[in-house]
Amino acid sequence: MQDASEEHHKVCRRINVHIRGSMEQFSHDGQEAASWMPVNGKAGDVFGVNDVFESTPDVGTTACVLQNAVLHSVRVLECRNDFPLNLGVTISCIPPEETIKTGHKYAMTTLAQSHNVTPLTIFEASDNNSEGFEWRAKYPNYNANNLESEGVLQVAGQLYVFVSKGHPVVELLRSNADKLNARIDEQPLIDGEWYKITKQVFSQCCQALRAKVLSKVSTRDMNDFSVQIHRLGNTEWANFKMTDELINTVPSDILYSGDEAKLSEAIKRVMKTNYSWSARLEVTYSVRT
Repeated sequence: MQDASEEHHKVCRRINVHIRGSMEQFSHDGQEAASWMPVNGKAGDVFGVNDVFESTPDVGTTACVLQNAVLHSVRVLECRNDFPLNLGVTISCIPPEETIKTGHKYAMTTLAQSHNVTPLTIFEASDNNSEGFEWRAKYPNYNANNLESEGVLQVAGQLYVFVSKGHPVVELLRSNADKLNARIDEQPLIDGEWYKITKQVFSQCCQALRAKVLSKVSTRDMNDFSVQIHRLGNTEWANFKMTDELINTVPSDILYSGDEAKLSEAIKRVMKTNYSWSARLEVTYSVRT
């Protein structure tokens, strides 16, 4: 049940995201290359959640509040791409809804060397999602990221876990008792709190909740909010083909000179040049305190 003393706060925050570097650098930086995220311990300041408290909260408190934020919308107010490439942009907390011909999906794409000042809504939660409201009311501490950890005690080397009686998996098992030919309420409740459930059943239930319920719930862990830019089609940053758009960065006199040494030097210069991608995002979300 939801605590009547809890307060709900709707927050609208504008964030300046800036990613700068060379394609050569990004090619060596691994999976987190060309990405932006709040500095460690500063998510509460970045997202403005500190402002909803009467006194400045500690990092642990803000992290807990942001863990189950209800994301309402994400808008791009302005975007500038200095790279000589069309880029795909992924944002960790929202689904990718823009696609290219290879089937790769992004939150949005930006054209090479462009500056767009027309606002674009790239995520908006449904306000009439009854399943979402019911989930947040019954399970305010659970989201897609913590189903296997919140209210769960792992037992090393065993094929079962102990699951809190308030975990959503317990309700799923209870409502599907006839199909499973097993009744969770007939199982012993250990210490008045824990049910013993096999890891296989527990994992299957978590997958079902994510697919059928949580995919419709706009609760997000804003502590994990990050933005990343990519070359379209999952192309490696250091990849340079004579047929792709990067060839436009090579001066025509070098391109048609037939001098391979000069061409190679021109390509290296492009790869080593620092470019910038930046955007002003407007993030609207709600939290409980």
